[in-house]
Amino acid sequence: MLNEREWNTINTILLELYMIDDVQVLFQKIMKIIQMLIPYSQGFAALVEKDQTLKSDSIYCIHMDENTKNSYIEKYYDEDYLKYLFEFAEDTVVYRDTDILEDHVRKETIFYKKFLKPLDIPYGCGVLLIKNGTVIGIINLFRKENLKDFSDKEIYILNILKKHLLNIVSRTLESQQHKAAEQYYINARKEYEFTNREQEIVKLLCSGYSNSEICEQLMISVSTVKKHVYNIYEKTHVNSRAQLINKIYSYEQ
Repeated sequence: MLNEREWNTINTILLELYMIDDVQVLFQKIMKIIQMLIPYSQGFAALVEKDQTLKSDSIYCIHMDENTKNSYIEKYYDEDYLKYLFEFAEDTVVYRDTDILEDHVRKETIFYKKFLKPLDIPYGCGVLLIKNGTVIGIINLFRKENLKDFSDKEIYILNILKKHLLNIVSRTLESQQHKAAEQYYINARKEYEFTNREQEIVKLLCSGYSNSEICEQLMISVSTVKKHVYNIYEKTHVNSRAQLINKIYSYEQ
């Protein structure tokens, strides 16, 4: 279904995406690269919060002005029929609007009549990025009437890319979260004057390790671990691990 040039383009694209470790830069690159393979008129990529809202500071748009973006987020995101997929999709899925709803039904929806039709972008498709049953991101593409609906070949290309996109986005997200966590530890160490060993134990405590697991990890005795934990609690003025975690991660960066 794809020729050699198209396969080579996809392979080159994937290698390039796997090298990026910033979500905003990644989404910018993904949207521009997809446009090389699949023409579209407007589109965006965004992370999705646990409550299924869009993470506003993660959104990257192509050919979508600020008013249109805000209108979608504030008024029409909840009306978008891709939200139907949130209910039953258990794994990363490629969708085409005209496959989600029959066209005569789709054209009667608020989303179509109030958002898509006035902007002359009646056709849509994209990728719902789902990890462990939870939606973590959306890549949403819209196309003008004169470009016609997204073809089976274009949906096939997205299906080739979908698992890679999930892996790349989730890996990048985890990398950013790890960097953010490290900064919390650095700031907390300065504030509470942890020793090197206390800093190691703070990280393990916040990662859910038990005292015995910390013993094995650091090859020290239980009594030594308990002594360090006591000192850490004294320095941070807490009485439990839950309070410690809250203290570390609520510290202003």
